[in-house]
Amino acid sequence: MFKLQLFLTSISLIFLTGLLEASEKFQKDREAILAMAGEYEVDFQFMETVAIDQSYELKKPYLEDAAEVVFVVEDSPKRIVLQHVLWVESYDRVVKHWKQEWKYEDPLMYEFVGNLTWQRRELSKEEVKGTWSQKVSQVDDSPRYESYGKWIHQGGLSSWQGNQTRRPLPRSEYTKRKDYEVFMGVNRHTLTPTGWVHEQDNFKQVSTTGQVLCREVGLNQYFKTQEVDFTEVKKYWSNHNQYWSKVSKMWEQRMEGSDQISLYKEQDGKPLFRHLFGIIAQKTQSGDPAEKAAEVIKKFVITRD
Repeated sequence: MFKLQLFLTSISLIFLTGLLEASEKFQKDREAILAMAGEYEVDFQFMETVAIDQSYELKKPYLEDAAEVVFVVEDSPKRIVLQHVLWVESYDRVVKHWKQEWKYEDPLMYEFVGNLTWQRRELSKEEVKGTWSQKVSQVDDSPRYESYGKWIHQGGLSSWQGNQTRRPLPRSEYTKRKDYEVFMGVNRHTLTPTGWVHEQDNFKQVSTTGQVLCREVGLNQYFKTQEVDFTEVKKYWSNHNQYWSKVSKMWEQRMEGSDQISLYKEQDGKPLFRHLFGIIAQKTQSGDPAEKAAEVIKKFVITRD
């Protein structure tokens, strides 16, 4: 009887130790995600490194620098939302940038399948156990891509890598490139002593033939700064975060209510982001801006019979 009690006690201790380690890991994951918020100077670097198609010529690297604030939009136990907002000092201009939404053990994803279309995908409990999904939205809060993976914390390193995902062209090439339609990319986010880095391993693919043109590597480095005056960025977000919160909710409702969502590239000669940015750029207007945004989004979503 004594041996049985000792055995059961040992099993209980192992179980409780496992729960404690999982809880500590979960908290470290959350802290790592929240650590990406703040004020930064950013270096964007993308370089095509290997031609896969024998007739393809590698393009010049894309190099850009910017200043950016990453705001914490939501911080709940299993969901954290970070919004990036750019400060373009040379133009004295604020630009709402991309958004990253993190969910713990999220079984539902929307995968880009080409032609401005995203398809619902459900994951098993085994697939998502211990993982965080990262959903990245466009500047207008419409979908871009989503992946999932685990954070690792060891030897002072905190890093997350997602699975490979298909995604539409980045905005830097959206209006310039007509030779491919799909990015196949892997993301890695790693904290550093001076901020964090966002690494990408991408392949550019022609969707109609499946031909891969080239491989591209991306390195976006976020350096914490106190040298940039972000007053206008903070003012912009204070004035307009409720508008964008409602816009984001509209997209969530549309995607959650459908197995597939497709969008028109333009309406009235303009892409979606110009319509939604234009609504709040108007100095004088009547009516609720969010209601106008809902009308615009409705026009861009393709209804399938």
